[in-house]
Amino acid sequence: MYQFTIDVTFTAPLSFIYASFHEVEYLSQWFAPGNCSVTQVMNDFKEGGRYRIKMMEPNGAEMSLTGEYVTILTDEQLAFSWAWEDNLDESHITSVNIHFNEVEPDRINVVLMQSGFVNKEECDQHEYAWMSCLEKLAVLADRQKALN
Repeated sequence: MYQFTIDVTFTAPLSFIYASFHEVEYLSQWFAPGNCSVTQVMNDFKEGGRYRIKMMEPNGAEMSLTGEYVTILTDEQLAFSWAWEDNLDESHITSVNIHFNEVEPDRINVVLMQSGFVNKEECDQHEYAWMSCLEKLAVLADRQKALN
C-alpha cells in the first residue's frame, strides 16, 4: 500500500482553516484541483456522516467523490474515507487524516496524510491534486483575511 503526507502552513485563523475542510461555502471555492470546479457539495458533518463532492473539468467531464467522516475533533483533527464514484473495478477506498495545529495566532500548520493506495501512480496523482487544492485554499485564506 502507498501513502503520502503533505505538511503546509497557512496564515489564517485556525477556525477558518478547519471550517474550510467541511463547510460547503468554503469547500465549493477550493476543493477541486487545477482548472476543475466544484459543482455540488452534500455534507452531513458528524462522525459517521457522509459527504459527496461533485467536480467538473474544464471540458465538462464530471467526477464525484464520496466518503464518511470517521473522526471529528474541532480545530484539531479530521479523518474520513475517500472513494471516487467512477464504477471502475480498480477504484477503492482510501483514508484521509488531517491534523490542525496553531503554531502561533493566525499561523496554522496542517498535516494531511492519505493512505491505502494500491499503486504509486494513483498515490502520486492524489498528492499532486491535493497540493493544487491547498494552493487554492491559501488564496481563499488570503482573500478572507483581506475582508476582515
